[in-house]
Amino acid sequence: MAGRRADFGAGIACLLALGFALCALAGCDPDRSKRHGNPSKIVTLTPSATEIVAALGATGRLVGVDEYSTFPPEVNGLPRVGSFLQPSFEHIVRLRPDLVVADDVHAGAASALRGAGIDVLLTPMHSLPDLRRAFTVIGERTGLAGPAAAAVAALDEAVAAARARKRGAGVRVLIVIDREAGGLGNMIAASSGSWLDELVAITGAQNVLAGTVARYPKVSPEELLRARPDVILDVSYAASPERAAAEWARLPELPAVAHGRVRVLKAPFLLGPSPRVAEALAALEAALAPP
Repeated sequence: MAGRRADFGAGIACLLALGFALCALAGCDPDRSKRHGNPSKIVTLTPSATEIVAALGATGRLVGVDEYSTFPPEVNGLPRVGSFLQPSFEHIVRLRPDLVVADDVHAGAASALRGAGIDVLLTPMHSLPDLRRAFTVIGERTGLAGPAAAAVAALDEAVAAARARKRGAGVRVLIVIDREAGGLGNMIAASSGSWLDELVAITGAQNVLAGTVARYPKVSPEELLRARPDVILDVSYAASPERAAAEWARLPELPAVAHGRVRVLKAPFLLGPSPRVAEALAALEAALAPP
């Protein structure tokens, strides 16, 4: 056990040494972030953060983004700093940002970056309330509180308008976020508390898995036959508009399949929290509309 503790301590020491070495190479100053009240060089670690910064009119301040950020198109030429679960400490440090905007799951990376003198703003972005708060927090931190307030107002207006329209009223919906390629096995759906569940509820539609304990439960064909959804929203990576109808035809008893109401949706603003709430709600209303 003592040997393991020694090995662990040695490993931590190596990581710290690497961090300080990279910091020195990049010219980092441990107090540097404290002197920047209005950051001009921003790195984002999630597509949600990238879109929020852009929506505030600060696209030009971005110097690096995560691998999955693709909107707005201007960010596609920026350096990539790793994936959502594995941001690259080295790449971020070399960009010498004034601010890194990250999700709450990046607490470990945030600690390492702060140790290198880089300011990190952690803000969860999993739901609509999170999105509203993120606009406010990021707006205040970047000196863009005015645009942030306007963005939150526009978001609230889009939500209120969709709630008033109630175009999904009476529709029972299944939201599939993952399944096996070419089939319906290993299916995972979205339940209460997920991003798409929130948006579907705003339209007035009912998620057939609402109330399930897990936010993203694994479901079997037998469970779907009991749930009997009127519409299936298939946002899984395996889904394609060309093949989905044939793949779902294996469950012809489902009302959604029998009536040709399986909808494949691929828009990024549906797959995770995005400021493009108005576009997301419009896409869902179109998908829930009768054929």
